[in-house]
Amino acid sequence: MLVHREQMTTNDTPCSTNPSSLTNTEVRLLRARRLFDGTEVVSVPSVAVGAGTFLAVGAAAEAMARADPTIPIVELGDVTLVPGLVDCHQHLVFNGEGTLEEQVAGRSDVELLERARGNARRALVGGVTTIRDLGDRNFVTLGLRNDPALPTIVCSGPPITPVQGHCWYLGGECKDRSTMIESVKRRIEMGCDVIKIMATGGAMTPTTPMWKSQFGRRDLELVVSEAHAAGVRVAAHCHGLTGIEDSIAAGVDTIEHCTFVDESMQIDPDPALLELLATSDTVISATLGVVPNADLPPPMLAMIPRVTAALGVVRQRGGRIVVGSDAGIAPFKPHDVMPHAIHDLIAIGMTETEALHAMTSGGAAALGLASKGIIAAGADADLVAVAGDPTVDAEAITRVVAVWKGGREIERPMADPVTA
Repeated sequence: MLVHREQMTTNDTPCSTNPSSLTNTEVRLLRARRLFDGTEVVSVPSVAVGAGTFLAVGAAAEAMARADPTIPIVELGDVTLVPGLVDCHQHLVFNGEGTLEEQVAGRSDVELLERARGNARRALVGGVTTIRDLGDRNFVTLGLRNDPALPTIVCSGPPITPVQGHCWYLGGECKDRSTMIESVKRRIEMGCDVIKIMATGGAMTPTTPMWKSQFGRRDLELVVSEAHAAGVRVAAHCHGLTGIEDSIAAGVDTIEHCTFVDESMQIDPDPALLELLATSDTVISATLGVVPNADLPPPMLAMIPRVTAALGVVRQRGGRIVVGSDAGIAPFKPHDVMPHAIHDLIAIGMTETEALHAMTSGGAAALGLASKGIIAAGADADLVAVAGDPTVDAEAITRVVAVWKGGREIERPMADPVTA
């Protein structure tokens, strides 16, 4: 039921409305108990939405409604409105079943495209309205970018890797510097939004240890130079210490994972490296978020406390850390896992509000998306309503009540819809 100004609800129950009562082109005012705009809590928790964008926020939104009594008002009850979440690292073609190679082996591009579509839909229903896909096969995810029923998807295509390097089976193998440059140019010509390069090995490809560098600093510099000349950002997959240092020196935009492992698989980074990370322009897209009570592999369990401690030092010294969930790689990382990353962010020393910033506007800034991750006039109307107050109760961000993408509510199976 659409609740107009003469029917305002006063109870604490989130209010349901008719999904077909309004389109995303009509102006309406949403009122909630609380509103976090991507940086801070807004004292007047109201937002005016129309034509897929936020028209006004807070007191300005209420003034708009007073000036035009025909604007419908939707009372949402005891929920907090937050910007749509921004997941800086997913793999939409993976389904978590078996090794990464097994997840794509024998599957046609059409099958992988439809799998990616379903995974993106799951993420959206869970509150993730923007995804950076950092590794598909044969560029299949580029075909999803114009689907209004899905999140905004920033695509890299197959990651650049050496012959038989990490995730070689996705189709991004390069045998030398010449083919690396050709690969960057091809991705730019095809319209990829970001270049992904596997600077080190990875735990889920046995051919190269995760600590070992797959490309030297000069290689990384060539890729960054070529991409940046075209206005395209570079994301570097890095686990090993040398790979992290070389990636910073090469000027990559984000370091993915950043687990600080050495040849002995220990995690004891030099304080100078942590200081370098903190003072550089490179953003850490940390691999965070797992489903509750997950049965994690013992090596991963052993790494978590040390990685958390190292990231905590970087954060204390002013480094920028955002969330790249790595969704899709394993059963404990489904594509709607990102809200659970808030607990990991708090573990590295963030407050709830700082963690929400990292999951929204901080992530959008790392991706270069000025209209995402914020609730502000002129920004895209990507919005999530959650039950409770995530600025004091971290778990509240996982209690998604409603999701809007471009001002239109996304149907959520087995949920009470809140529609505007």
